[in-house]
Amino acid sequence: MCCLWEITRCFRAMNTDVRLVVCAPTVRLPEAARAADEVQGLFGRAEATLSRFIGDSELSRLNKSAGYPFKASPMLLEAVAASVRAARLSDGIFDPTILPCLLAAGYDASFERLTAPHCNTPLPTPNHYDWNDIVLDPRTSTIYLPFGASLDLGGIAKGWTVDRAAERVNGFPGFAVDAGGDIVVGGAQADGQPWTIGIADPFSETNDLMMTELTGGAVCTSSTVRRRWTLGEVSRHHIIDPRTGEPAKSGVVAATVAAGTAAQAETIAKVAIILGEKEGMEFIQRQDGVEGLLVLGNNRISCSPGFKGKRHAD
Repeated sequence: MCCLWEITRCFRAMNTDVRLVVCAPTVRLPEAARAADEVQGLFGRAEATLSRFIGDSELSRLNKSAGYPFKASPMLLEAVAASVRAARLSDGIFDPTILPCLLAAGYDASFERLTAPHCNTPLPTPNHYDWNDIVLDPRTSTIYLPFGASLDLGGIAKGWTVDRAAERVNGFPGFAVDAGGDIVVGGAQADGQPWTIGIADPFSETNDLMMTELTGGAVCTSSTVRRRWTLGEVSRHHIIDPRTGEPAKSGVVAATVAAGTAAQAETIAKVAIILGEKEGMEFIQRQDGVEGLLVLGNNRISCSPGFKGKRHAD
């Protein structure tokens, strides 16, 4: 077996820290470095295209064009199509049209810029639409939203981008793409060992609940604990239950899902948080090749039968 080397690239994108590791033999190191450059560029383009927090992003322009067909780039068309598939899979529990509810909850700026003074008064909730009102036309590359509708792709954009990054480095003997807990790996590390992934403890910024090992696939974690703010005197978070228009109150504070793709794992994790322990775990177990771990508000852990991990030693 030839000796492998690791190329590591760390950067900031999509409001999170991204870490890419590519394992390659000596003769392919220049190729791996070019691939790493392309992955970093991909994340930059994805943020410029899919972020609702950038006023001139393509998503923002789509939202401003509600009521008219919008000519979309392949990236936006594919990401919105992925969000519609996730909505269909979850019977609308995952819904990209919850942006008005996020704004009404006070989430009107990227989280690092979200401060209490501008979150004191709820915004009025506009007319409600759901994912069924999104019209995609691949033949003309257009997206149609009815008047008053608007999209937030925050529930899937990061995972979708991680999947596209993984496609770019999939031809190397080993790789890992980690964007703030949305992780896709392939092959093994340079020393031949599986990729070791820590599952974060939602109640501790420094501890992991357990460790799991992968040689392929995705692991994504969503949580209601760390991305919180106060609206008036009420604590809020960013995972909206579309059935109520309010932040989810299911008793599940974090979900980690292992699946074939990061987009799939990311959306299923959010659905499980919204549905709660019983329905959320049932939903996870209905999906082929998917396993999950739920953390409840009392720090109790619920795992699907096939979820593999070792409890982290204190």
